[in-house]
Amino acid sequence: MTIPETHAPLAELLDGQHTPVTDADAEAWRAAGWWEERSIRSLLTEAAQKRPDRVALVGRRTDGSRVSRTYAQFDAGAHHAASVLASLGVGPGDSVVLMLPNWVEYPELVFGINELGAVYAGIPVAYGELQAAAIVRRSKARVLVIPRRWRSTEHLELSRRLRAGIPTLQHVIVLDDDGSDLREGESLWSSHADVPRRTFPEPVPSRVCYLGFTSGTTGEPKGAMHSHNTLIYAIRRQVEHVGPAVYGDPMVHLVASPAGHNTGFAFGIVLTVLVAGTAVHVDRWDPDWGVRVIREEAVTAFFGAPTFLQDMLRTDLAGDPDCPLKCLVIAGSPVPRNLPAQAQKALGAYMSPAWGMTECTIMSSCTPAEPAAVQRTDGSVFAGSEVRVVGPDGRDVPTGVIGDLLMRGPGLVYGYFDRPDATDEAYLPGLWFKTGDRASLDEHGWLSLRGRSKDLIIRGGENIPVTDVESVVFDHPDVVNVALVGVPDERLGERICAVLEIRAGRPELTVDTLADYLLARGLSKHFLPERVKCVPELPMTPSGKIQKFKLREMIA
Repeated sequence: MTIPETHAPLAELLDGQHTPVTDADAEAWRAAGWWEERSIRSLLTEAAQKRPDRVALVGRRTDGSRVSRTYAQFDAGAHHAASVLASLGVGPGDSVVLMLPNWVEYPELVFGINELGAVYAGIPVAYGELQAAAIVRRSKARVLVIPRRWRSTEHLELSRRLRAGIPTLQHVIVLDDDGSDLREGESLWSSHADVPRRTFPEPVPSRVCYLGFTSGTTGEPKGAMHSHNTLIYAIRRQVEHVGPAVYGDPMVHLVASPAGHNTGFAFGIVLTVLVAGTAVHVDRWDPDWGVRVIREEAVTAFFGAPTFLQDMLRTDLAGDPDCPLKCLVIAGSPVPRNLPAQAQKALGAYMSPAWGMTECTIMSSCTPAEPAAVQRTDGSVFAGSEVRVVGPDGRDVPTGVIGDLLMRGPGLVYGYFDRPDATDEAYLPGLWFKTGDRASLDEHGWLSLRGRSKDLIIRGGENIPVTDVESVVFDHPDVVNVALVGVPDERLGERICAVLEIRAGRPELTVDTLADYLLARGLSKHFLPERVKCVPELPMTPSGKIQKFKLREMIA
């Protein structure tokens, strides 16, 4: 392959998209080795050359079926996907959106899109029409890949409504065996089996290859622009920081987070290929069935939100001396501080709380190379990246003091696609990115998340440490999950409401019974919830994040 010039000015490579990242920043990251100047697709090519016969993909569906692909087959499938999309007119810079369950075709399509030099964007298959339309429209997708239907959603019908209102969407590919009633611009994936093989130039590593749409916990999602360089930096640092052998040798990765979300894509798909591991894709998360898959496939590693781990601990995998798990990286929402120790004892696997966001993938993580006390935090920051915790005046706060978290580094996105206003709002001078998180740094430099800035509760002028209180409530033996939200109060500004999911068969907690428990655990009276609401389950995004804006709406 002819490798094109990769050091062209970013203004040329970004096709007019606005970014505060300068050419000098890019050159500095290249010189330091943080930007490797290789494509995501090259990771699969390398793995297939080195481990052609190793099982790369396993697809487990709740209908009982199982399929697998070796790395040689995976590589060929990705190339076929690139040829199919090219036959539909997709070229460099065009967007392709996947709205699929975690099926083995998903990673083949991702790497095929990447091989073309096109831009991948995902929609979790459980999303509704409003969210799907926002992502398809914002990404200017030319092709959408869907199942005909999934569970209660008729995705083919949904796609027709999207095409009617979004002129850029020209083709819909359906992963199904039923080709009846398809219309112009709709085709079965299997109908493209005989598409001629094509060759493509190597993608330019500094170009945008992925639009990571924020999960929409606070409103319409924005498309964060990642390049091959930014993604590979973050994923490789995660592997090096924790230690490749910690994940298992070889790594067998349970991919339960939706591949349409950043966690499932970046770690379930790309990181597994980077270490030439086996990705076991499950098409939906059911704790008991998921645990059976863990045992049958000898799964060694998992990345996901604390919700998944909490589910595992309520199964018979907890306490099983033959549990095959070696490492679980827990990120995506605040981690209750006692959870890692409890889970590590129950599962016999290393627990690695981590912090990241779509805009930087993961930037800090716990590692067994550091003392066990790190696991009560969200870990240490990756080499090459920096964080700051600042007060309202923009100055760094002292060690241990909670403030607003800023970060910068080679894994940071260029900005938001077609949203120069949102990009400028997110970045401060010096390329410091406003994460929207509250955090503190301790004397070791370990990072501890303390909740989202928008989740901040200010009661009578006092900031409530939301994550700290939630961690203590979570330890109550009758509590399955908890979220603290502020409710308006004329006198104090806000009061604290604890929304609880109670263990089956246990009585609901009241303000008084919860207060007694929290005071006995040493919590300050100033931080006691003044209202308690018990619900059957907390509203979640598909990736396991609690949607606090829905709780506020419900309480209001």
